[in-house]
Amino acid sequence: MSASAPVVSLSQDDDSDDDKPIGQLAHSLSTPPVSNPNRSTARSLSSRTDDTLPPLFTISVDDPQKVGDPIRSYVMYTVHTRTTSPLFQKSAFSVLRRYSDFLWLYNTLSYNNPGVVVPPVPEKNPLLFTNPILGSAGKKGYVGRFDEGFIRQRRFALEKCVQKIANHPVLCKDADLKLFLESDTFALDASSPGPSSGIISSIGQTLASATGSRFYETDEYFDSKKTYLDSLESQFRSLVKSIDLVSKHRMEMAQTVSEFSDRVKDLAEGGDFNTGLHSQLSQALMGLSDVERQAQELHVLQSEQDMITIMGTVDEYARLIGSVRLAFASRGRMYQAWKTADADVIRVKQNHEKNRGTSAYGGNSPTPGSVQRSRRCFRSFAEMRASQAKRAFENTSRLCKEEMARFEEERVEDFRNALHAWLEGMIGRQSQLIAAWESYQQGLLRRAGRTQNGRSQSISGQ
Repeated sequence: MSASAPVVSLSQDDDSDDDKPIGQLAHSLSTPPVSNPNRSTARSLSSRTDDTLPPLFTISVDDPQKVGDPIRSYVMYTVHTRTTSPLFQKSAFSVLRRYSDFLWLYNTLSYNNPGVVVPPVPEKNPLLFTNPILGSAGKKGYVGRFDEGFIRQRRFALEKCVQKIANHPVLCKDADLKLFLESDTFALDASSPGPSSGIISSIGQTLASATGSRFYETDEYFDSKKTYLDSLESQFRSLVKSIDLVSKHRMEMAQTVSEFSDRVKDLAEGGDFNTGLHSQLSQALMGLSDVERQAQELHVLQSEQDMITIMGTVDEYARLIGSVRLAFASRGRMYQAWKTADADVIRVKQNHEKNRGTSAYGGNSPTPGSVQRSRRCFRSFAEMRASQAKRAFENTSRLCKEEMARFEEERVEDFRNALHAWLEGMIGRQSQLIAAWESYQQGLLRRAGRTQNGRSQSISGQ
């Protein structure tokens, strides 16, 4: 990830190995992701800040550059961080990251934090957008992965994703976020297996031996929320299509207005409009062309803002619903771990009773005290793991409900801010257009007044 990697044009559209470094993590979260040897230290440090004010993060994702050879190319971003968190060695630092690194962060945080709704990364590849402002490759209805418009939108979405992760009260203390934001040897650190500790390690070991007993939902809260999320996602997807269509129509309007402006300008510059009234008509037509050209530019800006503000927010929450479902699904994993641990307790108890019965009634010599103590230790350990697994399931259920409430609060806030920015921008652009038309009208009236005065003087002279 050297900054000296060759840079080529963003307009080139070709295949790449953008997600190869974490291909093993892009599949389903059935296998725990690798961790860094230093993560247990970072997690222990995080406990010191539990009772203090939450740390502040200001994160920006800038300077997207296409690097690598034409066959194996990808986009590299510079991630700048400023923070007050004591978990970091410095208060300000910058690193280079590619899209697959952001995806690694999302997958790892999702697995290591059951019940937490992790803000999702944007799609790696563009959809078949119909909006012409996103495409500059000259292909109708298609946007390339390295198209400047798509790269700009993805950069903005990645920045918003990482900022929301850093603002989360749980995720901001995660060692994997620290690794992502701070490490200068990220490719090596992210692929280095390290020891896990705590309840996640214990539950992970239990999951590894789980029999896969099916989880049946018994909490009406989650059933109702799943139905609600299905309906909300459908509404978001429909809204995305509608906004895309409106933005497309704005661009078509802009193109039509641009053509009209060009024709009016041609008319003003052509013909014998150099003297007298013809000169005034030429000036009026040129003024009309200028106003229409400004209207065309404002239509383009409005179309872009439709995509960035409203559609960007709607698309983000359509993807965030998938993260909510993933958090809900983690309850199933915790439930399976709990039931598997309970089954282990029953098995250990049965073996203990069986062995004790054999010693007492089978004519064998009494079991030595050390063996009895060892069996009791196994039984106590199995009961402890079952108790931990039960608490983990209960904590995950509680956390899911808290995260759902957080999702609703942030959704209202984000949509309110997006609508406010969108309306402010639209009002500002409409005001500019109104001012342009008023200025043009005043110019016409002044010219009409001078013409009327000239005619009056001509009549009085006769």
